[in-house]
Amino acid sequence: MRGRARLLNLVWPMTTALLCLGLVALLAGELLSLDFLLARQVASRQAQLAASRQRVVVDNAGFLDVRARWFGTPALFQPAPISNTAIVFFDVSGASQAQVMDSFDRADICTRYGPCAKDPANPGGTALGLEWFKFAGSGYYCYSPRTTTLSFKEYILLPRWSPPADGSVTIDLVVKWNALAQVIYVHEAGHVAIDKQDLAALNEQAHRLSTCQAVVAFWNGPHLYDKDEADQAAYHARLKADCRPEVGCLPYGWMGW
Repeated sequence: MRGRARLLNLVWPMTTALLCLGLVALLAGELLSLDFLLARQVASRQAQLAASRQRVVVDNAGFLDVRARWFGTPALFQPAPISNTAIVFFDVSGASQAQVMDSFDRADICTRYGPCAKDPANPGGTALGLEWFKFAGSGYYCYSPRTTTLSFKEYILLPRWSPPADGSVTIDLVVKWNALAQVIYVHEAGHVAIDKQDLAALNEQAHRLSTCQAVVAFWNGPHLYDKDEADQAAYHARLKADCRPEVGCLPYGWMGW
């Protein structure tokens, strides 16, 4: 009996020890499984966060691109009216600055509306706008030199760019176009002012003549507009000497033009 008791006493602690070891192993396995699951959850969460950040970057880039597109604001430049002056347009096109510049070359306004006076400083340059005048009427009658006044009509030819307001062009291009169009307008308006002054001076000279025959000869003179042409050339010379956009002159490469 004592031997069996010793055996039972020995077996019981060993059994208990084995059970404890098994329990410890089970708990260790559970902890490892839990750590693995937590690691997977953390990795998954980090991947989701990274993807979310990437979408934010892409969405921000797309948002910024949309904001840079033109949908009608700012408005395209519109030239102000000038008294006794007709403003006519020729069309240019393009969705980029380079395309618009190429369109100017293809317009060839000196052939369609010219001839143009060649610029000695840039004889092969592309004309961006034109100005001219015409006698307003089919003829005139002279009853007295003092009361015979000839009327003239001024014309300026300006470019017209009409992109669709659907985001196909950028706001930056519209801003650059507006700046260019305004410089061309200011330049041609300067020519108009010179013509008006010189034509008024010609009428004053004709008023001082003694006979209607002298008036007719005066207006038919071959050098009638020599002073006007000289004044227009001097205007170009002044602009080249002090070339600034605000006075109607485009510095080379200004705003990419």
